[in-house]
Amino acid sequence: QLTDPACSLVPQVLKSCTEFIEKHGIVDGIYRLSGIASNIQKLRHEFDSEQIPDLTKDIYIQDIHCVGSLCKLYFRELPNPLLTYQLYEKFS
Repeated sequence: QLTDPACSLVPQVLKSCTEFIEKHGIVDGIYRLSGIASNIQKLRHEFDSEQIPDLTKDIYIQDIHCVGSLCKLYFRELPNPLLTYQLYEKFS
């Protein structure tokens, strides 16, 4: 059932990161610049552990690009592209 919050179509990692970026990420190059690798991995580990990390911690506020980098990493590691191979011709 789609109204069930446990059956969300948007993964929690994307919800949390995009909400945080909308609120705190009004900086140049939020998706262009990379965050510090260790911060990205720490954040990834927290989400992988099925926790919802506190993105307002100083470590993430001071390196806001790690949150954007985690979003990019999520999309890069999808087994199939968001814009599927079957639809590629229509998009191009």
